[in-house]
Amino acid sequence: MLLAAAFTLGPALFPQPRVPTVTRAALPAATSPVATTPVATTPQAPVYPTTASVTPLISGRVNLNSASLEQLEALPKVGPALAARIVAGRPYRSLADLDRVKGVGPAALKALGPLVSF
Repeated sequence: MLLAAAFTLGPALFPQPRVPTVTRAALPAATSPVATTPVATTPQAPVYPTTASVTPLISGRVNLNSASLEQLEALPKVGPALAARIVAGRPYRSLADLDRVKGVGPAALKALGPLVSF
């Protein structure tokens, strides 16, 4: 009887930590395409590498006026709520239009500038 109580109460009194197993695989670094003109007006969007198990959701620039919610959420600093607000605020003609969306501040504009088109 005491043995059964020890097996029953043991995990509650002395819990074992459960640590998830994390495996890491090195990916090739992202590369930027070389500009064909000597003076570029806007920075070029990065091209993300693909591997056998990883395919990027976006590559190049994302058009804010036609992108899906999933494509918007793949952008840095954009979560589900902000992606929904971006979709609701369409159409966009410039970064100034995007700046009017609640939740998009100077840091987000700086991060999104080279990744979006209109």
